[in-house]
Amino acid sequence: MINFWDYANHVFFFPSLLASGFLLVTLATLGEKQNLKKILFWGAVFSLTPFMIYADLIYHGLLYLLSCVMDKVPLMLDVVVDYLSRILLIPLAIFVFSKRLSIHWSQSLFLLSASVGVGYLGMVVGKTQIGAALVNLVAIFFWWRLLWNELLFVRNTQIFTRFGFLGFVTLFSLLVNLAMYVCVRMIEVTPVFLDYLVFVAWLFWLTLTIAVKLIFRTVRLTQQAEIARNHDKLTGLPNILLFTNYVQDLLFRNPKKRYAFFVFDLDNFKAFNERFGFEEGDKALCFMADTLKSLFGERYVTHVSCDTFRAVGDVVGVDSKIKEAHDKIRGFSTQGVLEIKAGVYVQRVENENVERCFMRARLAEATTKGVYDEYVAFYADEMGARERLKMYLIAHIDEAVKNEYIKVYYQPVVDINTNKLCGFEALARWDDPEHGFLPPVEFIGILEDAHLIQKLDLFMLKKVCEKYRKETNLGHKCVPISFNLSRLDFKLSDIYKELTRLTREYNVPHEMIHIEITESVLDGDEDGFIREQVTRFQNDGFEVWMDDFGAGFSSLNVLKDYDFDFLKIDMMFLRNFTEKSKVIIRAIVDMAKQLHVGTLSEGVETKEHLDFLKEIGCDRVQGYYYSKPLPYDEVMAALKEKGVEV
Repeated sequence: MINFWDYANHVFFFPSLLASGFLLVTLATLGEKQNLKKILFWGAVFSLTPFMIYADLIYHGLLYLLSCVMDKVPLMLDVVVDYLSRILLIPLAIFVFSKRLSIHWSQSLFLLSASVGVGYLGMVVGKTQIGAALVNLVAIFFWWRLLWNELLFVRNTQIFTRFGFLGFVTLFSLLVNLAMYVCVRMIEVTPVFLDYLVFVAWLFWLTLTIAVKLIFRTVRLTQQAEIARNHDKLTGLPNILLFTNYVQDLLFRNPKKRYAFFVFDLDNFKAFNERFGFEEGDKALCFMADTLKSLFGERYVTHVSCDTFRAVGDVVGVDSKIKEAHDKIRGFSTQGVLEIKAGVYVQRVENENVERCFMRARLAEATTKGVYDEYVAFYADEMGARERLKMYLIAHIDEAVKNEYIKVYYQPVVDINTNKLCGFEALARWDDPEHGFLPPVEFIGILEDAHLIQKLDLFMLKKVCEKYRKETNLGHKCVPISFNLSRLDFKLSDIYKELTRLTREYNVPHEMIHIEITESVLDGDEDGFIREQVTRFQNDGFEVWMDDFGAGFSSLNVLKDYDFDFLKIDMMFLRNFTEKSKVIIRAIVDMAKQLHVGTLSEGVETKEHLDFLKEIGCDRVQGYYYSKPLPYDEVMAALKEKGVEV
């Protein structure tokens, strides 16, 4: 009959009992209160004393089976069975703690718990100090690799540093392996000593499991606090910072996979707000957020600004996802006011900068603006070239003005009845030493968006006045010159003051300067500031013309509220020269005559255009029929060839 105290001594009953109690108290402290019974039950089942009993039963059972097969079990095989009987139970305990009790475990911890036995086997198998050392080094190397991957996954190394985790486990591992090596080499290995080693390994595994549980709980609580602070209040989506962290983590965990980066813009959203109110606008944004969440997942969608969203998703099914989002948003408003515009950039290489990927998607999305039948565009390299040109122009506008890379080109205005030159329109061209000759379409919009257009316009006005003074001093006959003003000229500079200063400086009569403004300049002039400036110009003898008449949505309202000297009929009417166009142009000319306003038609390119305009009584014409915009000397030569009296 087995003596109880001998058996207790064999399994280290009292130390294991203390360790078991420590385990139960710790589990109860770490676990949730509603799971307390389950925690205590499974903790008792896998506490150290039952664990050692399970291991002994497995060990003796396996030895009995082996003894039935072979006469004598070799010592080496006995050691392996003894070791495995302890180690093989650890995955089962891990499974229970992680699945049943939600206690974190990791591959690195499991390898570390086995490293004691690995070192022991290395000493037995290696027979030499070098062999044992190599086994230990290999085990420690793999443990470090696994642990490093887990640190990157958690992405909060400061917490690990605060707990002293890395230094503690490394030092402990080295000390345990060193102690084992000394013990195995210096004293006889006994079953009791093997149990002791297993006890040390198991207790170490338990301690580290608890430490990691605390660490990851701290990480989780920290993340939860961040989530509470870093979500969009309206849509509930992650804000841009949290979203970027999610995306970076996704790319890190799947380095070989290519993802698609999306930028979505709610087109006409400002008009929607104005028409239906901000409450409906907020509902539209929430609907958009819910739609994108259903397509890409909550973590991988963010609300960037008023009407802009970002998302990340698989490359597969990109077109179908965008179409689904587009159709749902179109259906949200029965009037069809809202529409999605989407830009897509497909990741090309590993470790691409996340912000750069979204900027490229944004560039693609911008190309769909103003194109009614297109709502999605994929990034192409030429889009990046346009963006680089944009940044270059913004950075070099001052240099272009200083070095006069900006050139004034003149397009003639001809009196249709007398065939005489009666004016020029001054148009800007940019002859850049790096990018070459740039037409207005390449830089006007960019400078307006960057609020730099006033620098260009003031330079143009100065060159026009200089040219008038130069030609007058040479005794040449001059005609009035018109030039365009942007809305920003009124907002960002005192354009009236600058114009009067320059005309005074170069002694230019005010009737020689004609100011052209488009309907967009007058849009939103609630305070009447621009109306007041227009009146000041006219009172001082400057003519004010309405440019691109008929191209806007409320040209007739503008005509009702402002007194213009001339209407410039938009060239699109002649470009699409149909019977309907003729009716509309005729009506504009007749209306202008009744309002005592002059008419000038742009875009005259053929004799047919000219004859029709002369027939209906249009006053002046401008277009390629006479000359395209050219430098002053060249345009004068072209007019002589055309037979225009100058």
